[in-house]
Amino acid sequence: MIVTRLTFRALLLRKRSLALLLPVASVLFFAALAIIRGDVTPDTQAIIVGRLLITTVTPLVALVLAVTAIGDERESGTIVYLATAKISRLRIAAEKTLAATFCTLLLLSPALITIAVLGSHLGIGWDNIGRGIAATILIAAAYVAAFITIGLLLRRALVAGIIYILVWEGAIATIAPSAERFSLTAWGRAISDGGLYGITTELVPTLAAPTGSISLLVVFGLAILLAGWRLGRMDLP
Repeated sequence: MIVTRLTFRALLLRKRSLALLLPVASVLFFAALAIIRGDVTPDTQAIIVGRLLITTVTPLVALVLAVTAIGDERESGTIVYLATAKISRLRIAAEKTLAATFCTLLLLSPALITIAVLGSHLGIGWDNIGRGIAATILIAAAYVAAFITIGLLLRRALVAGIIYILVWEGAIATIAPSAERFSLTAWGRAISDGGLYGITTELVPTLAAPTGSISLLVVFGLAILLAGWRLGRMDLP
């Protein structure tokens, strides 16, 4: 478990990780504002969970932690030590992905508690609250795995990730219905918003929750395999 311990230390003992609590706080702010104003409707739940937490906050936190998990160790030379140790490259990729996912969910935990409180206040039922939490967990895992792989393929993975989140997930996949079939966040919204009743037509997911769940798990698994393959074939400094 040496890979896991090194990843925890690299991710949790950094100021940049604490800075990620700022976007997480936005979920708390908008949920509290909705409750105070009495503007708590199914649309509010769908927007805060599906459009804010799943589409923006979770991908951003996952991106920074995933890139840090690989990038900092490449610069410090720790990745060379891991690569020369008697640890399979696939195991390194898997442990790093799982550790970074855990750290991502740890930072997102205030937001997860908030959406549970919001859902309880709205009375949407614990099944729908569970959908939102499950969708966030799956989205976090899929994004971490994908961005760790991108971090092994590109030197400027952070820039590429931000462009992907803002341009594809934040704009194109949100506007174009056909693009949702290839959108991680659309798969997540299919899980979180699929059981909500009474929401505006535009917010109703076009994909089914099982499709979203399976797609995110496939991305998670394939990304780990690709990261392990890439680790075995790259020239490390």
